[in-house]
Amino acid sequence: MRDPLTTMRNILSMFGTDISSDATSSGVFLGQDRRPRLTWRILLACLGFFGCVLIVGMTVQAATVRLLPVISHAAAGLGITASALGVVLLLRRHADRRPWSGIGLTLDRAALPRLLFGIVLAAIVTTVAAAATVQLGLADWGPSADTTRQLAEQGLATTIIMIAISTLLVQGFPEELVFRGYIFRNLGETLPLWATVASSSLIFGSIHVFSNSEATTLGERALYAVVATGLGLMLAACRTVSNTLWLGIGFHGGYDAFNGRFTAVHQGAFIPAWVLVLGVLIAGAALTIAVRQWRAPLDWRAVHSDA
Repeated sequence: MRDPLTTMRNILSMFGTDISSDATSSGVFLGQDRRPRLTWRILLACLGFFGCVLIVGMTVQAATVRLLPVISHAAAGLGITASALGVVLLLRRHADRRPWSGIGLTLDRAALPRLLFGIVLAAIVTTVAAAATVQLGLADWGPSADTTRQLAEQGLATTIIMIAISTLLVQGFPEELVFRGYIFRNLGETLPLWATVASSSLIFGSIHVFSNSEATTLGERALYAVVATGLGLMLAACRTVSNTLWLGIGFHGGYDAFNGRFTAVHQGAFIPAWVLVLGVLIAGAALTIAVRQWRAPLDWRAVHSDA
């Protein structure tokens, strides 16, 4: 447990401002432990992630463009996942100089059940959100325009496979590895648990300003980023209560697969529909944490270091 002054000192040190007595031993890029400062490590992880998606993913897809679309998409997804693993491994070994175990990518008998439970949990959350939008007259039950187009172009079997590849290999696994694995762990070495959950959610939400979504106006894009922050909060809750990535990987993949897939939002109802989704995500995160607190309370002021 650390006092507020220590927490503030750690936050300032993230940005190269060191108020300790021996600050001369560190600089803007390197901290006193001769590792890149937290801000730079987070920036490197984000840049590495975008490189995996934009460079590796697009290169593999371009190289396999003559193959069947499902094979090309699978190859690109595997490329993104493998390169994300490589980026995090390199950063963990050379920038962090900390053990891989801190990332939370455990390989044991509990991994698959947690992954599947995360998918089921996502199905419940997205169904609640969808039912709320329909009940409030913001949408109707039925396949979304995107789903209808995919079914018409690819057929049911191929559409299901493409969605699974996209939500797990392109989004769920690599994003959880980078954001709830690497970034979450690095934040947790410096900040209390509550601040780690909050700041990791904000970082995750902020990158979604540039995401390809249904948002068209600046206000809608800002709201989409806020909703992504709510998703980040739910995913951080999954990471916190399970202490591994698999629950979050399952929830992330399931959320991307199911959310908005079976409802058609009415024209002009984009903003209230997404506000509802945000509310359901926040409620889901609160309930997930409450269950964990009831079963085995967490110390939200604790700082967990691998050093």
